[in-house]
Amino acid sequence: MLLLATTFSTVVFIILYIRQLKNEKNICNKFIDNAKKEVEERLYKDELTGLKNRKSLEDSIKGKDSVVAILLDVDAFEDLNELYGFINAEEVLKELSNILKDFEKTHDVVAYRLSGDIFALTNISNIPFEDIFILIEELNKTFLNRKIFVDKLNVDIVVSMTMGISIFQEEPILTAAMALKKAKSLNQSYFVYNNELDSKELIIQSLYWREKLKQAVEEDKIIPFYQPIVNKDKKIIKYEALMRIRDFDTNNEPMIVTPDKFLGISFKTKQYLELSRIIISKSLDNLLKTQKNITINLSFKDILNYEFIDYLDNVLEKLKFEDRNRLVFEILESENLSDYDFLEEFVLKYKKLGVKIAIDDFGSGYSNFIRIIRLKPDYLKIDGSLIKNIDKDNNSYEIVKSIIAFSKTLNIRTIAEYVHSEEIFNLLLELDVDEFQGYYFGKPDEIFS
Repeated sequence: MLLLATTFSTVVFIILYIRQLKNEKNICNKFIDNAKKEVEERLYKDELTGLKNRKSLEDSIKGKDSVVAILLDVDAFEDLNELYGFINAEEVLKELSNILKDFEKTHDVVAYRLSGDIFALTNISNIPFEDIFILIEELNKTFLNRKIFVDKLNVDIVVSMTMGISIFQEEPILTAAMALKKAKSLNQSYFVYNNELDSKELIIQSLYWREKLKQAVEEDKIIPFYQPIVNKDKKIIKYEALMRIRDFDTNNEPMIVTPDKFLGISFKTKQYLELSRIIISKSLDNLLKTQKNITINLSFKDILNYEFIDYLDNVLEKLKFEDRNRLVFEILESENLSDYDFLEEFVLKYKKLGVKIAIDDFGSGYSNFIRIIRLKPDYLKIDGSLIKNIDKDNNSYEIVKSIIAFSKTLNIRTIAEYVHSEEIFNLLLELDVDEFQGYYFGKPDEIFS
């Protein structure tokens, strides 16, 4: 009986002890949660107005596409400080913040105070284009000669705001700030950033193609077309993979969309990487179905993108060396090739894997022969603008002649693109060009042998 009582007492003690531990743990967790909440509030909230701060803004838009950012600056705020004093000017800021909080409730936006008299509103939910300008107009009306009642002074202070607006730009805060500066310089209530400071039409176009490309990816309509590259005997030795979209015209007839319509926009809408992956993946599948070489275009942006390089490494790892040896990476020779040290590393790395390297559009205006000596590519692809008029333009003829002579000394093969006639082909043969590409030999096509 004594043993039973002792056991019962022990069990009760353990239960009470566990409960105490749980309570202590709950108290501890509550303390931690409160402390965390306090830290987050200090880190992400503006102390004066209660709005979210710059840190919160930067974190909320990081990695987001389709951001609409609006910066708002109180006009002549320094005068308010001078006339009414610092404390009363702060009351104006608090009231403006309350107005923005009300605006948040009725519109799909988030409000921030960045610093001093600078506020911001953002939308990251792919707001329809038409609604963006409705939003801007309503915001403009809200702050046009707005009366702010300052309790301590018992007076209405009339304020207005100037706005800088960024719509779907890569750096929303920076471009909104540029637009704000422009609005002030023009003495306008607002200014929408465009690349000459994107016009409305370009923004509409960007929205159209963003949805078009998204749909094309989902429906597997991104396809490679292949244009033949021939040797001196007009025998096909390789194909260049070119990006296309399978689509329908207004009459519902099948059509093929060329990259000049969408490729530039795909960079802006951050869809280019996905498109590039699709083309590379399909081209590598076809590489295994032919004994011909395949050329794949890479931009300098691709080369600088670590995520893309990881993808490239993974897909190449699955190929045999002899298959990688039939693959050519074609890199555009342009002013964007600023970091030649990085490019050298890229070239060296993939040449070791068996991949061949071509420099595209060589001679187009940014050529540097010393850099080519450093890179040691397998091919120089002579810019088409020099080729298509070579039979009529003596300057083009002499430049091409020099490029070929230079290439021969380094054992670099030359490819002439835009060859569109027998006359030009024969002239290039005389100059000892190694390979040829153009409509004279074949247009890009989905099918190849």
